Amino acid sequence: MTKQDHIAYWKNSSNEDWETALYNYEGKRSVPALFFLHLSVEKMLKAIWVKDNLSNTPPFTHDLQKIAGETDLEWDAVHFDYLSVVNNWNIEARYPDYKHTLHKIATSKYMQMHVDKVKALLQWLQEKL
Repeated sequence: MTKQDHIAYWKNSSNEDWETALYNYEGKRSVPALFFLHLSVEKMLKAIWVKDNLSNTPPFTHDLQKIAGETDLEWDAVHFDYLSVVNNWNIEARYPDYKHTLHKIATSKYMQMHVDKVKALLQWLQEKL
């Protein structure tokens, strides 16, 4: 696979996860929606990581700030700090009580605000590809 193939893989996978996030969001399944929002951002960042680095294999981490820090992207503090919020939605290995806490804070207002913010973030990231 070429570098462009690797970038396309991560970008396409990010877009699929975005669609899955929206599907869950529209179905009022907030916690899975948040998880897929995180995945979508993570994979778009990995596409950019591959573009900006010699290797075609991005770091084996889910930490968005770590991945972003290894790219050539120029972040302002507000947007870089927002990645720590999105990091909290990576629930793959979380305990059930943490998922319950997420469920409690994921009101419709919270969800709408973050779906909009992640959409804008993803659009900005895609422009950087």
